[in-house]
Amino acid sequence: MMNTFEQQYLAARRAVVRAEFADLNDRQIEAVMATEGPLLILAGAGSGKTTVLINRIANLLKYGRAGDSEEIPADADEEKLRILQKGGEAAQKLAALDPVAPWRILAITDRKSV
Repeated sequence: MMNTFEQQYLAARRAVVRAEFADLNDRQIEAVMATEGPLLILAGAGSGKTTVLINRIANLLKYGRAGDSEEIPADADEEKLRILQKGGEAAQKLAALDPVAPWRILAITDRKSV
C-alpha cells in the first residue's frame, strides 16, 4: 500500500507527462501512455493513428515509463515533489523514468490504396 507522499509523487509525475499530450482525446492518451511492449493500433481513416504513433514515440523518448509506472525513484523527496507539482521545464526533466534510446524504437505504418 502506498503512503501519501508516494501517491502525491505519482499523481504529480503523471500530471506533468499528461500535460504534454493534453491535445489528444482519451483513447489517444491511453495508447500514448502504454509504454511497455509493442502496441497495435487499428482504427478508421482520419482517427489519429499517425498522431498517436508520433506522440507515443515522443513520450517514450522524453519520459520513458513515467506515465504508467508505479515506480518511485529512490531519490524522490519533498523538494522533487514540489518541482513536479509546480510544472515547467524542470518538472519535465524530473518526471522522466527510463527514457528509451532512439535506436531502440521501430515504428511502422502502412497506407493502403482503396
